[in-house]
Amino acid sequence: MIGFILRHPIAVSLSVLLHVVLIALLAVDWSDPDASMKVSAQNSEYSKANETSEIRQIEPLKTFAVDASLVQEKLEKIRAQEEAKKLESQLLEAKTQQERQHLKELQKRQKIEQQKAEKARKLAVQQRAKTEAERRKTVLERQKTEEAKRLAKLEKQKAEAEKIKAKEAMQAAILAEKKRLKSIEKAKQAEQQRLLEEQKKLALEKENAVKAKENKALTKAQEEAKAVARLQRQLDEEAAAQRKAQKRKQLVSLRESYISAISAKVRNNWRTPARISPKAQCDLQIIQTPKGNVTSVKILNCNEFASKQFKIAAEKAVYRSEPLPKPPVKELFERKITFEFKP
Repeated sequence: MIGFILRHPIAVSLSVLLHVVLIALLAVDWSDPDASMKVSAQNSEYSKANETSEIRQIEPLKTFAVDASLVQEKLEKIRAQEEAKKLESQLLEAKTQQERQHLKELQKRQKIEQQKAEKARKLAVQQRAKTEAERRKTVLERQKTEEAKRLAKLEKQKAEAEKIKAKEAMQAAILAEKKRLKSIEKAKQAEQQRLLEEQKKLALEKENAVKAKENKALTKAQEEAKAVARLQRQLDEEAAAQRKAQKRKQLVSLRESYISAISAKVRNNWRTPARISPKAQCDLQIIQTPKGNVTSVKILNCNEFASKQFKIAAEKAVYRSEPLPKPPVKELFERKITFEFKP
């Protein structure tokens, strides 16, 4: 009720005013005034006689006249205003209700649009995450491929460098041997020259010596000749020993180069399996034929990083390397070869 009064103060005021007017109309005396006047005239004498006493005893009646048409007009006007206010209130209420409904629909559509936008955003985030994961996967695969190529290239370069190093070492050894032999030859020629000069000197001394000493000089010359022969033999033996040692050293170098060539070819045929430690290492024992065909492979002395996959891959690399490189000289051929292998 209070809420209604607060919402429609004008209508409530008009209603109260209307009720007050109606109460006032009911309180008015609607008797004929002419009849009152006639009664007053007939009793004028009596009234005059007792005028003074009645005036003192009875107060005059207070009355007022109301125009019914004016009241009706006012009531109609008030009723029309009330109806207008009521209609206005109904229109306002309907408009408010319509606006509330429209607001609810707008909020509902906004909520639906927000849900759609949120769903689209989540789908976009998922798609971006999926795209990013695929891109990272592609990058990782490419990096793995590039790393494998790089490692293969490094192994190939290392093998080539070892080949070049072995070749240079062999050439240096041959050159050093030639220089040494040349030096020995010069020393031998110098010694021979010295001996010849010594012999000439001895001969000259012999010619200037007294005939009495010819036998002694001859004996001495024979002893010196024997000494020279012994010296020559000693020099020849030393030279032969040096040549033999140099040849042995050269064979050792050639054998190392031969083993390195076999190891390099095996590494070139190495196919790196997944999850192999770069610290893995094993000794490989190979039994081969003179033509380089592999008859058996044994895995020996592996460290703790050598897995089963590493051992199998190393064995396969040996078989893929058939035929194995031939030795530079036949005497270096070994049916059983053992060398250290690591990726």
